[in-house]
Amino acid sequence: MNAAIKQRILLWGAVPVLAAVLVLLAVLQYRWSGQVSAATRSQMELNLHVAMMGFRQDLARELAAIPVELRGGMDDSGKPNAVRLSQQFRQWQQGAAHPALVSHMYFWTSSDSDHLLSLDPSREQMQAVPWPANFDRLRQRLNQTSLQPEHLANPPQRPPQHNRTERSHSHGRDPSPIWLVDESIPAILRPMRPRQGAMPPQALTWIIIPIELSVVEKEVLPELAQKYLTGSPGLDYRVAVLRTSGDKQEVLYSSEAGFGANAATPMDGALNLFGPPTRHGQMPPMPGMFAVSRSPGNERTLQTQAGERSVRFEPLFFASDDPGWQIVVQHKKGSLDAAVSGLRWRNLIVSFGVLVVLAITMALVVITSQRARRLALLQMEFVAGVSHELRTPLAVISSAAENIAHGVVAEKEQVARYGASILKQSRQLTKLVEQVLVFAATQQKPQRYQLRPLNVAEVIDAALENTANMITGGAVTLERHIEAGLPPVAADFSALTQCLQNLINNAVKYGGESRWIGIRATAQKEKDTVREVSITVQDHGIGIGPGELKQIFDPFYRSPAVAGSNIHGTGLGLPLAKTLIESMRGRLTVESEVGKGARFTIHLPVADGPETVTAKSAIKGETSTATS
Repeated sequence: MNAAIKQRILLWGAVPVLAAVLVLLAVLQYRWSGQVSAATRSQMELNLHVAMMGFRQDLARELAAIPVELRGGMDDSGKPNAVRLSQQFRQWQQGAAHPALVSHMYFWTSSDSDHLLSLDPSREQMQAVPWPANFDRLRQRLNQTSLQPEHLANPPQRPPQHNRTERSHSHGRDPSPIWLVDESIPAILRPMRPRQGAMPPQALTWIIIPIELSVVEKEVLPELAQKYLTGSPGLDYRVAVLRTSGDKQEVLYSSEAGFGANAATPMDGALNLFGPPTRHGQMPPMPGMFAVSRSPGNERTLQTQAGERSVRFEPLFFASDDPGWQIVVQHKKGSLDAAVSGLRWRNLIVSFGVLVVLAITMALVVITSQRARRLALLQMEFVAGVSHELRTPLAVISSAAENIAHGVVAEKEQVARYGASILKQSRQLTKLVEQVLVFAATQQKPQRYQLRPLNVAEVIDAALENTANMITGGAVTLERHIEAGLPPVAADFSALTQCLQNLINNAVKYGGESRWIGIRATAQKEKDTVREVSITVQDHGIGIGPGELKQIFDPFYRSPAVAGSNIHGTGLGLPLAKTLIESMRGRLTVESEVGKGARFTIHLPVADGPETVTAKSAIKGETSTATS
């Protein structure tokens, strides 16, 4: 098995293996992207859960700062101490992030259903005021509960618990006082029971602290949304805080205009800001944030965990039509599924883009290796062809010189004949060397030619004169036709003559048994104006196959049929001719059919005027020949 067959088997074996590897990588990439997407969705859901719980905790902490400062503001009889409460209120305002969140507070004793006591911190006094209009619902609720205050002040005993944490809460004093939230006003309130024996059990004093809704809407909620859901890395959501009551809902805050107004809009997350985190099911507590625990009446309470500064909140109303605050979020991509899908597609595009680049690289490596091997074979054939072309004239010159030197040839006529033979072979050698040198020069750097107006007939005559011996020696019939009135072309005389000589040499060598070549020069018109002149060299020889027409202008290429015959050549004639023609802003085309000959045509632009133009060769190494 020769080396060529081994290389071909290796190539055709490596290509399927590489293709299989790429397919396997593509399958693995697709599965990996699915697993990454599932993990990404889980992580995004967890991050959203943590962010929403953080939003809820910070809102509770903001409200908890107020009742914490008011501890100790009631005397032993359960009545508010105006001086002490005023001092504590002013102290809270000085350190609060939002001092306008609370502007006043009320106190109500269940024995007086008609008036409230309003605290005036500036005067450190209490004054009786009527119930505000928006307190009607709260007033009705408090009057109802005043009949059985133990349901609020001392909740009934819980059923027996088996959890250690729950048992610890059933003994002693709860370290986290409970404050109720009226989400319709909004306001936070708490019943204060006097010490044992100080007042009748029914005489409860309620602390009522209205919250400025405008401050919550314009300051607190936007800050929390920016902190947790719109400005954090990986959290890019639309946020709305709604106050729902039955089927009605009111938008308290929205990060984007119109978001949250449509109840049918699908959301990625929803969380109650007070009371049970969700309306259905139970959300597990997040460590270090806030706890959700079971309370009497199948209710839950919210407890902010801040060491000694801890307050628990639970809604005052629990009916289905009672108002409740809820935060809803939606990813800015439309949904979490859309965001995860977008990430997956991006990952797939990047992954498969890498695979495509890898496939292209592998294909280029295979193609380049094949081209390099083919170029090496062509170069070897070129060396063999040039060696043969050099050996024949060198052998003739050496033999003739040896005969003359040894006195074998003594007569004057014989010496002259031998000298003419030596001169002919030396010229052939010179021509071959010059052709190789010119081709090498065209590959190394662009060639500059002085383009000037040339008479096409003169160029053709010069080329035929230089190839006359070859045409006459080969008994070739020449048919020459030059259209009358041809305009001059812009070209370099020597370069154009060299191109025509190469084409004529090829036509003679590959003309076959017909022994005929034709040279024709015609004008090509466009809209009745001559734009270029074409010079065609034609033969009726062996022709060129369709598969070889794209290769004949590659350097060193020779047709297998030609290379196996006794027709010698270097594979540089057509490449050199094409390079020279294109250097003169022209083009070289070919038409051929096997067994019917070939037709090579030089297209040159018409000269604009008598002036000389410098043309620069910009085409390097894009030539070849099936003959020469």
